[in-house]
Amino acid sequence: MKKLLALALVAVIATGALAQDDPNMMGMFFDAAAFNDDSTNMPAAPSTPFNAYVVLLNSTVETIGAYEVGITVEGSLDPFVLSLTGPNGFTNFGANLNHLAGYQTPVVAGDAVVLSTMLMMVLTPDTYTIAYGASDPSSVEGDHPAVANGDNPDELIACDTYSFPFVATINGDGVVATEAHSLSSVKALFN
Repeated sequence: MKKLLALALVAVIATGALAQDDPNMMGMFFDAAAFNDDSTNMPAAPSTPFNAYVVLLNSTVETIGAYEVGITVEGSLDPFVLSLTGPNGFTNFGANLNHLAGYQTPVVAGDAVVLSTMLMMVLTPDTYTIAYGASDPSSVEGDHPAVANGDNPDELIACDTYSFPFVATINGDGVVATEAHSLSSVKALFN
């Protein structure tokens, strides 16, 4: 039992090594200008549309020509994605929750760039969790979302997620970026 707890502790601390300011992190936020823990939850009233933003943080390339992400939403009923839009001649070749999207003109990246905006709506006040993974089909190995360098579309970059296992919640508590994991927070689990 002690070995199992020790392994769990090591796994949690290792996850904390992925910091919020690590490069190429993809998240979902419900504020068009604030991309932090506070904007990872949407207190949504039933039948009231709201925006969700797919955002790339700390890009290692100057422009993004395309992106892909598979989005999983868990809750009592599937939420509606009323529309999916994006900048610079955005086209999604996938589905509302399976983005295989490109831009006619690459978008400028930097510290944060909104890749797309999803207009969503739920029918219940229940809690929903939102997770990111690979699109179907995926251009990169593993269970990662990805972006394509706008200057060289053959350069595909696998992205980590802002938090794990969920990137956002609806009518929940939101998420804590991976950097918030520390030995103190792990020790608190055992007290």
